[in-house]
Amino acid sequence: MKIFRSAVFLFFLAGTGIHVYGQQPVTDTLSIQGVEVKASKPEDAVRSASPLRQIGIRELRALPGSNAADVLRHLSGVTVRDYGGLGGIKTVVVRSLGANHTAVFVDGMPMSDIASGQIDLGKVPLGELEAIDLVSGQERGDCRPARMAASASLISFKSADPHNNPAPLGVKAGIRAGSFGSYNPFVTLSSKILKRTAVALTADYSQTRGDYPFLLRNGSMPDTVMKRINGDVKALNLGLRTETTFSDSSLLKVKGWLYTSGRGLPGAVVYYNPWSAQRMDNADFSGNAIYSFKQGQTRLLSSISVSSARLRYRDPAFLNQQGGLDNTYKQVEVYGSQSAKRPLSKVFSLGAAADVIFNRMSSDRYLNGDPSRLTAMGLVTLNAAGRRTEATAEVLATGVRESAGDGESTRLKGSLTPSFSLSTRITSDPLLRIRLMAKNSFRMPTFHDLYYNLTGNTRLEPEKVSQINLGIILQKEWNRLEARLITDVFANRVRNKIVAVPTRNLFIWSMRNLGVVVANGLEAQALVRVNPAETTSISLSAAYTAQQALDKSDPESPVYGHQIPYIPFHTISGMFSIQHHRLMLGYNTLYNSHRYSLGENITANRLPAWNVHDASVSWKQPLKRLNLTIKLEGVNILNEQYEVIRGFPMNGRSFYATIVAEF
Repeated sequence: MKIFRSAVFLFFLAGTGIHVYGQQPVTDTLSIQGVEVKASKPEDAVRSASPLRQIGIRELRALPGSNAADVLRHLSGVTVRDYGGLGGIKTVVVRSLGANHTAVFVDGMPMSDIASGQIDLGKVPLGELEAIDLVSGQERGDCRPARMAASASLISFKSADPHNNPAPLGVKAGIRAGSFGSYNPFVTLSSKILKRTAVALTADYSQTRGDYPFLLRNGSMPDTVMKRINGDVKALNLGLRTETTFSDSSLLKVKGWLYTSGRGLPGAVVYYNPWSAQRMDNADFSGNAIYSFKQGQTRLLSSISVSSARLRYRDPAFLNQQGGLDNTYKQVEVYGSQSAKRPLSKVFSLGAAADVIFNRMSSDRYLNGDPSRLTAMGLVTLNAAGRRTEATAEVLATGVRESAGDGESTRLKGSLTPSFSLSTRITSDPLLRIRLMAKNSFRMPTFHDLYYNLTGNTRLEPEKVSQINLGIILQKEWNRLEARLITDVFANRVRNKIVAVPTRNLFIWSMRNLGVVVANGLEAQALVRVNPAETTSISLSAAYTAQQALDKSDPESPVYGHQIPYIPFHTISGMFSIQHHRLMLGYNTLYNSHRYSLGENITANRLPAWNVHDASVSWKQPLKRLNLTIKLEGVNILNEQYEVIRGFPMNGRSFYATIVAEF
């Protein structure tokens, strides 16, 4: 409880700091002539002491796809678990750690799911994104919430700034359509409604039949061409953002987001039977505000968010006395954060953050009523930055108070998780850096793990993760050429891993803390950029990941020392793009080696390797009052037949066309 009270105290103390700094008047004003400085700014991926993979606006324009999962799978260390192609749910596993260990932030605010802990990245459209960051370990930043430091990995999506549109009213409208009845219109309206306030309204609707053909291979039986059914999706994204700058250079961002969808859940194809009648409806809403303030070298950041999510799951074919399943899950989250950072000297700076999170869940499928969880986090960061070396040490204190809903079952959990990172420059030309990162983190069991009435176990302990990373960064720049090579070796260890095991018989399972997973691996990223002419640029990048994630839970178990399910031993991705005047060509490929669908690494559980190739071409034509962009995409152009998850075949060759008009 001391940890919990301390975190709450820090939160209100930091909040008082906003008032103190906000009331200081500006006593003197000095106007000086502006000075333009031209120099190449080092990218965060090169300077970061923790492994940081980035996708910029150029890659987003060149890569085919309609949602975030389509592009994230090309990053090193990433395994996307796709449950059935166009209509399937998509989650991300980073460096063999479960999807629950990866936090997702959109424009500085978290996406969360207290029920399962896994975020469906198919909900995030690409239309207004201008950058995607994936960091393993410590997030690099001047001032950030404690929640950003709580997970082993962090995905950050960044939308376009509405202030960037100089016109009184900017309109961006388009449509993407193609194979399998895919249809995706979208529009963005942006305007400066006041001198210092900009607003952007976005709407994105997508639908698909998802009825793609696939080739079923079943051992010695003849191959059979079948069609995927119940993979239809209809989804609507609505967003409203405002950004206001004040005379003291502070910034207020307010955002509201609504997501609704109805979809079929394509089931596993078992014994030539592709039939599925499962349906899922989502209705998610979030509203948040972020206020940032800077005076001198002191920075403050305040955040508040309210979100709700409703999920309805139906399975009329489920065999029970009620004649099927019809379950509804509702969750609410209230989140507040206050963080601050200020220098102590020319070398050292100190940061602090305090977050409070309240979650509540209601469902007719839980053991003891409606559970709730109150989480308080306190983060202290010490940073030292010299000419060649930068080091950061952090300690995160977390306190959790949880009620099972019956008024009697209350759990208290607390943890201290330190982390450390170091980056030092050995030479400047070529640039050679060495970096080291060590981090501890943990994740609480989800409400499904604890309270779901068929498998829940209220005695579960949190999963604990230890990460170590050592990397080398080499970069050389010539007049029109840039070359970069980043190599990292990592070692992860998960203790108290939560797994489902049979109890009284093979039909009754329960969640248990039985697992220990040791994951070791290598990541390598190479990039070459060349600008042979003022209007021509060429980019070529490749990423390789080798990982061995072994089950070290029980030496007497038959799966001891085996690769855990669905983690490929090797992953290779490559991207090539060339832009000449208004024309852009893009090509990318992704290879996943074999992996196993179950913990026992035997032939019957082996899934074969797969390799897909995509291509795109786009043309941007400025007209009198608008810019017109036409993009053509070919996805899986070699028609590879493969499965990411056993029994869930992916779609083969498909084609899409996109037309965008910007007024």
